[in-house]
Amino acid sequence: MVSKSARFVPSVRLAQYDVVNKKGEDMGQVQTFVVDMREGLIAFALVAFGGFLGITDKWFALPWIALEWHPGTKKFILDMPEEVLKNAPGMHKDKWLEEIDKWQEGKDLELVDHYYTYYGYDSYLGIVQKMVSKRGRRKVAAKFEINKDVAGEFRFKLVAVNGEIIAVSEGYTAKEGALNGIASVRLNAPVAVIDDTTV
Repeated sequence: MVSKSARFVPSVRLAQYDVVNKKGEDMGQVQTFVVDMREGLIAFALVAFGGFLGITDKWFALPWIALEWHPGTKKFILDMPEEVLKNAPGMHKDKWLEEIDKWQEGKDLELVDHYYTYYGYDSYLGIVQKMVSKRGRRKVAAKFEINKDVAGEFRFKLVAVNGEIIAVSEGYTAKEGALNGIASVRLNAPVAVIDDTTV
């Protein structure tokens, strides 16, 4: 059964969709795709071109961005010259999992980049970095520290990664109070307004 949605397609149904060129001529079929579980990206679609290229034992790792989804026909469009595909690095259809397992050991994703740069795309590492920037993902910029003052009260400090103290709380008689204070700051600080009483 083919998904009724032309946009959100379950991965188990992708193998039912064909790859065609811009003229609509059949080129091959998506076999599976490879997900970068760390970054949450579809890294590759593995495509079998079959008789189109005269190669029946190879699957080709195509960068996800190389395939254009056409909702009307529910097919992937691949705009790539035939001679480029014929000389492209491929994987044996029975050993593709072994090839992908090697990627885990690669430094700076050079084994993955091989497939991207061959087709003329930015390196996969570069694409990952762009996606991270778009999502606004960043390293933790501060941490909360809980300690006891000279009076025996619990206080928390908000400390930047460079060690600079950003803020210090009031004293709490119990550690639970300090933890509740931290929770309150986390909940309210992102939407807190600035009330400048100096003007």
